[in-house]
Amino acid sequence: MNDLLVSGLASPTGRQFGICSDRDGHVVRAVMTEIGGTIRSLTVDGEPLIEEFPESGLPEHCEGQILIPWPNRVRDGQWPHDGQVLQLDVNEPQRGNALHGLVKDQPHTMVRQSDTGLTLRVQVLPCEGYPFAVNVETTYSVTSEGLTVRHVVTNDSARPAPVAIGSHPYVRVGAALTEDLALTVNAASYLVVDERLNPTGSAPVAGTPFDLSVGATVGSLDLDTAFLDLTPAPDGTYRHTLEAPNGDTVDVWGDHNYGYAQVYTTNEYPGAGGSRTAIALEPMTALPDAFNSGAGLRWLDPGESWCSSWGISHNFSNRRGTKDRGGK
Repeated sequence: MNDLLVSGLASPTGRQFGICSDRDGHVVRAVMTEIGGTIRSLTVDGEPLIEEFPESGLPEHCEGQILIPWPNRVRDGQWPHDGQVLQLDVNEPQRGNALHGLVKDQPHTMVRQSDTGLTLRVQVLPCEGYPFAVNVETTYSVTSEGLTVRHVVTNDSARPAPVAIGSHPYVRVGAALTEDLALTVNAASYLVVDERLNPTGSAPVAGTPFDLSVGATVGSLDLDTAFLDLTPAPDGTYRHTLEAPNGDTVDVWGDHNYGYAQVYTTNEYPGAGGSRTAIALEPMTALPDAFNSGAGLRWLDPGESWCSSWGISHNFSNRRGTKDRGGK
């Protein structure tokens, strides 16, 4: 797609890049934005796999945003480095934290595009709280199974740079009501947080409402919670599943780098008829406040690159009469 215009005005998220796969009985489409490299839309056979926001709007609830060089929060926006306390911009003023990294509002350059794939690039420039130059190249590709996102992060600095990766899709299973979906997250522990949602420790999920290993109805959940000690699937990926009452499923998966996940539920997500339920399933390579705890934080040497992949896959076989492999 070229630049999209809305009522004669350029979209506030810049150019809109569309890719499409029409194979194996499914048409999978995705739209990404120039600003933030955000995943604005993802559908299979016209049915949504994520919550979308309009071309004329902004991802005001972080819909589809990419979170680099840290996901979630840095307490007070402060972290120690080389004997100093560095100060990031506090962009969550009500809780006093630095939230969701440095690329979600930045323009991305289109490197290449095909019918089924798109590569965008953004440069993280040194700033007061993050004095490093980091290049991020993200490739989005669609198949009949869904969307795969591949990040290549390269340290262009002269000294080691800390990096973590996350993403923020609100997931849907077609037209099914989100509150009726069953969520499965295979995790042994969850992160305990204070009133500002900063971590204070971890605890086992066993015997608590945070045990999602056998599925829990989304409408009964109240979560803004990080999970750790995840159990990988047989293929080595970490998978978090939403299942509709008719058996259709959508997985958010991550490769071996994504050993953590954040789950956020809300019954105040805006909709045409008023507030409704939504759920964000956020694969992460590090825990919240990793710049202070170091949990999952990756330090890249000068010139070093780090590659990771995650994605969203579907299995609508009960409705389609075909069997999807549902994976990478």
